[in-house]
Amino acid sequence: MLVVGLLAAIGYLVGVARLRGAGGSWPVARTLAFVGLGIGSLAVSSMGWPEVYAPALFSVYSGQLMLLLLIVPCLLALGRPIGLAKAALTPGGVARLEAALGSGWARFFTVPVISPLLLGVTPFLIFFTPIYRLSLAHTMLLSVTHLLLLALGLAVLVPLWESDTIAARIPYAMVMLFAFIELLADAVPGIVIRLNTHVIAADYFTMLARPWGPSPLHDQQLGGDLLWCLGEAIDLPFMVMLLVQWVRSDAHDAARVDHALDMAVPAAVGANQPSGGGIEADGGLSQPWWEVDASVFGDRADNDQRRIL
Repeated sequence: MLVVGLLAAIGYLVGVARLRGAGGSWPVARTLAFVGLGIGSLAVSSMGWPEVYAPALFSVYSGQLMLLLLIVPCLLALGRPIGLAKAALTPGGVARLEAALGSGWARFFTVPVISPLLLGVTPFLIFFTPIYRLSLAHTMLLSVTHLLLLALGLAVLVPLWESDTIAARIPYAMVMLFAFIELLADAVPGIVIRLNTHVIAADYFTMLARPWGPSPLHDQQLGGDLLWCLGEAIDLPFMVMLLVQWVRSDAHDAARVDHALDMAVPAAVGANQPSGGGIEADGGLSQPWWEVDASVFGDRADNDQRRIL
């Protein structure tokens, strides 16, 4: 995680320096969000006290899982790393990046059914399979698990936050629906663990024989409460982020349509002018766009003209 954090921070700062060296600009707030909040939270969650106590306390392991899966990727996404890469890379690098973002694997994570499902299913895969017990016994597997959690969170959250940058046509209404379903599904692992009367990975904790802190069962119940509460608390900002992106997408589409209509009206006026440069008998006025554009009211204008005639 130290190597990953350093490479990410250095790459981001080099991109900012290259962009500014070329005469561009990049908001300081995004840099602080990525390097300060994102990389900082990554360092705390993977190299601070959660990393020390996660192998001994189920509750800390649960909190660390939610940090790496949701909170750290969300904070990194605020820095808009894809937008920075597109602005700082050479044309060849941008082409390769867009090819990667347009691949089937990249589009897989923007499907509205898949993204919430992956976030909701991950705790099940960790705690109700041998992954949890094996990751406690093998440090290397625990590190790999952390990397996979971080990668999964980034793959789901960054495309949603930068959908305008990667030109992803995301049906936000459907995404909001499945995000609400995921909000309910996130509570299930925590509730099941909270109500479980048997210790998960009991053989490991028996061998550990921890003489301090809560009992393994009580600690597991605390971890279930933490999964439940954190999962619901984190999902709310996630839905707010989706709502903000939905509003931005609508504003972008509206601006694009307005520009297209503004370009179409002068062309229509010029086409109605006589070849001699004079004005028409009706004073040179053209029809309003809402009567001409078939995408708005269909053939209503033509039907009205036939009815008048």
